Amino acid sequence: MKSCVIGVGRMGRRHVQVLQNLGHDVQGIFDPSPDAVATSLKENALAPAAAFRRVEDMLRQVRPDLVVVASTAPSHCEYVCMAAAAGVRYVLCEKPMAVSLAECDRMIEACAQSGSMLGVNHQMRFMEQYTFVKQLAVSAAFDGLRSIVLAAGNFGLAMNGSHYFEMLRFMADDEIASVSSWLDSTIVPNPRGPQYQDRSGQLRAVTDSGVRLYMDVGGDQGHGIQLIYNCRLGQIFVDEISGYTRFVHRESAYADLPTTRYGMPAVETIRSIAPTDVIGPTESMWRAMISGESFPDGAAGRHVVAALVAAHLSGEAGGKAATLDEALPRDRVFPWA
Repeated sequence: MKSCVIGVGRMGRRHVQVLQNLGHDVQGIFDPSPDAVATSLKENALAPAAAFRRVEDMLRQVRPDLVVVASTAPSHCEYVCMAAAAGVRYVLCEKPMAVSLAECDRMIEACAQSGSMLGVNHQMRFMEQYTFVKQLAVSAAFDGLRSIVLAAGNFGLAMNGSHYFEMLRFMADDEIASVSSWLDSTIVPNPRGPQYQDRSGQLRAVTDSGVRLYMDVGGDQGHGIQLIYNCRLGQIFVDEISGYTRFVHRESAYADLPTTRYGMPAVETIRSIAPTDVIGPTESMWRAMISGESFPDGAAGRHVVAALVAAHLSGEAGGKAATLDEALPRDRVFPWA
């Protein structure tokens, strides 16, 4: 199918690669940065005619079947709505979906009116480090997920923390009910420019069924992504960057003892899983969208943005829990990249 990519920075060029890997015809790219366009033409072996100076011209001339919106977050809503108005069948938007809940709603409505299928590139359900762990967590040996502890470098609540809101929803098979956060007072400059701001700090998100996510991404932390999945009868440790995994659970003879007996004889296993990657899971995202399988749609993307909004409100209120309900401000715009 004919495809176009809006925004060809580092992630956008990977989207071009994904479309090419899948056999789609990339006939148009756009980016306000001439350097980014030149790099993409060379890196992705595209013809110079594929570069457009205006998104409107690109959509009109190419009439693409697929469009990727990989620009910075403040322009996501505009470009997704433009693609929908142009009759694009499939639109994949990068995260975070938008910079306000009102923009999320406009994007969803525009695609619904045009019949366009809208996906948001949260890839957790296509990655072994989550699918494998989820299978373990629900097995009889582990007896269900109870909480997740995430410790990482300063990867930003919007830039990467947003993925983990979707991860929690996927792992728990449940919506997030509330978020409490304690944001750092010092804001580290954003590498994408001074107009953007992404917060660091600590956070607790809870689903309707009580599964918890604890996230420590302090601005004074500069390395790694480690997760511990706590189950009733065991723990699963994952180093997402290296793919190292260790999981341990009680021996079956001790499964019926109360949780206070946390030091019982256990079975331990160490193995490797596929480390963090964006190419393969994004390919899987496209396959799911086109074939009609399960994928993170506009509603899933909006749920993540609602969790981000709640995190900011809680941080401003000194950690008081903010619920994901109609009371969240729809029109407040956040400076996410």
